Amino acid sequence: MSNRLINYSLIFYIITFFVFLFGPLIIMSITAFNSADFPRISPWDCLSFRWFNEGMVDYVGQHQAGLLTDQKLKEGFYNSIFIGFFVVLLTVPIGLAAALVLTQINPKLRELFYSLSIMPVLFPGVIIGISTVVLWNRLSGLSDEGILSEVGRNGIFLTILAQTCFISTYCFLIFVARLQRFDRSQEEAALDLGATQTQVFFKILLPYLAPAIGSSAVIAFLASFENYNTTVFSILSDRTLTTVIASKVRLGITPAISALAFAIIVITVLAVIIYEFYKRRVDRLKKIEEQTLLASQSSDSRVQKIEIPKINFIKPLSFFIIIAIILSILFTQVLKNNLYGDACIANVEEEKKRKIEEQRKLEEEKFKLSEEDLQSGNKGGNSAFGDIFNSDLFEY
Repeated sequence: MSNRLINYSLIFYIITFFVFLFGPLIIMSITAFNSADFPRISPWDCLSFRWFNEGMVDYVGQHQAGLLTDQKLKEGFYNSIFIGFFVVLLTVPIGLAAALVLTQINPKLRELFYSLSIMPVLFPGVIIGISTVVLWNRLSGLSDEGILSEVGRNGIFLTILAQTCFISTYCFLIFVARLQRFDRSQEEAALDLGATQTQVFFKILLPYLAPAIGSSAVIAFLASFENYNTTVFSILSDRTLTTVIASKVRLGITPAISALAFAIIVITVLAVIIYEFYKRRVDRLKKIEEQTLLASQSSDSRVQKIEIPKINFIKPLSFFIIIAIILSILFTQVLKNNLYGDACIANVEEEKKRKIEEQRKLEEEKFKLSEEDLQSGNKGGNSAFGDIFNSDLFEY
């Protein structure tokens, strides 16, 4: 009984954890398809893709841009891609160089060097951003004109430098973890056979570090793309995707942000699926090569029989089938209840306008004064003022 209770408690904890982790993402993704002018699931207006395209014009005539028509989001997205690209170009070589130095210096100095290398990641991002701006502002002040003055006041340039300060530490830690499993005897054997240090680096060490290079590049780009604390102080008058979203949230969130979140989630999931299939295919081919080589070197017929490993598509396929069934049921209910299309949106808009007009009339009726009230002065008008000036207070 106790074991069963523990198992049920563990299942409940896992379900609660994943609901807490992915619940907001699912809810935000659903709100991207609601035609309402504010992200919500209930009440549901109409199923629409307007927030992925042109957006809408509200009742006061103000245009609320969609994902593809929001120029600020586009500019921030392009700037984030640009900054992330150059951050990767700087942080990966810096992290690799620091990791190699750690393996070459005197063992007595390794602990000190390691502490100094990871120190930037311990600093608050706000401090890094402000200190970068202050430093380059002083340097740009040394010359009124020229390149130094231009780059010292360029928010994109300052953001790249500020993010590189701490993101390079992430790359450093990845390379250190990879180098700890490296067999140094391979380098020594290559040097004994007459290879130079450059050949050893490019033909032995660099291929071994290729997975770490790819991992550190991905992590550096993602850390740069989503960074806010450092970027908000160093970007100056320019903007990135995170700063644009933060400003929009302060002024009032729109479903265009939900559409952006849904697009990012879909791209991330597709990238993970593609990478997983690619990895399984590479492992499958590698296993076939190993079995082929083993069979060619052995005379045993039992070994010569090559068993080609198969990729199990049943579990992923069943998951996608369940998702497809759920989506088809929901879409059927939407069509059945006429919750999709331009006609649905037009009806909802007319209903909202009617309610707003009724509310306005009620407010006017509430504050409307009759002619009797105006003359008597009980609720305003000229009579009260006339009594004041005709009173005995002005008689001497």
